[in-house]
Amino acid sequence: MVAMRDTIAQAPQVGAHRPWPRVIVTADAWRDLCDELAAGNATLLGLWGDDGAVHMALLMESADVAVVTLKCRDGAFPSVGARHAPAIRLERAIHDLYGLQPVSALDLRPWLDLGFWDIQHPLGDRTPAPAPREPYPFLPVEGENLHQIPVGPVHAGIIEPGHFRFTANGEAVVRLEQRLGYVHK
Repeated sequence: MVAMRDTIAQAPQVGAHRPWPRVIVTADAWRDLCDELAAGNATLLGLWGDDGAVHMALLMESADVAVVTLKCRDGAFPSVGARHAPAIRLERAIHDLYGLQPVSALDLRPWLDLGFWDIQHPLGDRTPAPAPREPYPFLPVEGENLHQIPVGPVHAGIIEPGHFRFTANGEAVVRLEQRLGYVHK
C-alpha cells in the first residue's frame, strides 16, 4: 500500500482534474499498480481507453480514489487482466474500440465488435473491417462428461438479446460465455 501511495505521489499530476487527482505514470509504475491490485491492496473502479492512452481508476485501502493514465506511444500497454482477472473484458473493449493492445493479455477475443461494423477500432485509428471475418472463437470444452449448450442470440428470459454458451457437467454449469450487444440502442 505504501508503494502504491508513493507511485501515485511521485507521478506528474494532471492539473484541474476533479474530483480526484489524475497522474501520468510510466509502464513500470502501471505494472506496479497492477501488482497492488492483484495483491488486494486496491479495488479496480474502472479501466478505459482514450486516444492513445489508457486510464485506470483505483480505490485504495485508505478510501482514497486515484486515476492513473498511461500513454500508449506504441499502441500497447501492460495488461491489467493478466494480473487481475476482472479487467479482462475491459481490456477487450479497449482493444475493440481504440485498437490499443494489452500486452500479455489472457484473452484477446473481440468483446464489443461482433463483426457488424464496417470499420475496426471506431474510436481510434479507423481501418476498414476485414471481410470475411473469422467466426468468434468460443473457449473449447475439455474434459469428461462436459457438454456445451448454446442459447440465443434471442432468448425469452432476458431483455437484451445475447448468445450464451453454457458448459455443463450434468446439471452443474462449469462455464458460461456471453456474447452481448446484438442490438445497439
